[in-house]
Amino acid sequence: VNMHSLAQIRIGAVVGASLPRRQVLAAAADKRAKPSAERQTVQYGNDWYAQTREATRPRRTVREEIEYRRRANELANNGKERKDLYTDNWDGSEYKGSPFNILTLLAALFILVPVFGLVFAYWSYGTLWG
Repeated sequence: VNMHSLAQIRIGAVVGASLPRRQVLAAAADKRAKPSAERQTVQYGNDWYAQTREATRPRRTVREEIEYRRRANELANNGKERKDLYTDNWDGSEYKGSPFNILTLLAALFILVPVFGLVFAYWSYGTLWG
């Protein structure tokens, strides 16, 4: 028995071993969320648009969704933080890295190429053209 199957057995014992791993993780993470309303069906008639809009409305708030995903990630990684998600360039969701990136490279190219072309044209006027 490898470590992966032990984790599945542990999670399966908590939630239910008959479900696939993805559903087990979602169900385990969803345990802490508020119980959601029953699945709504839409009866087509005069107010079908309002019924459809109501049926597709999210059942969790943003805070509940973040907690749900954090809990599912924690269960998927056996409670360990993933070090590969953190780098020196980021402080949470704020970028702290170098000011040089692909955007500054493209901006420099879009400005410098025409400037160098105009400088070359000025210097070569009368010699190579004109």
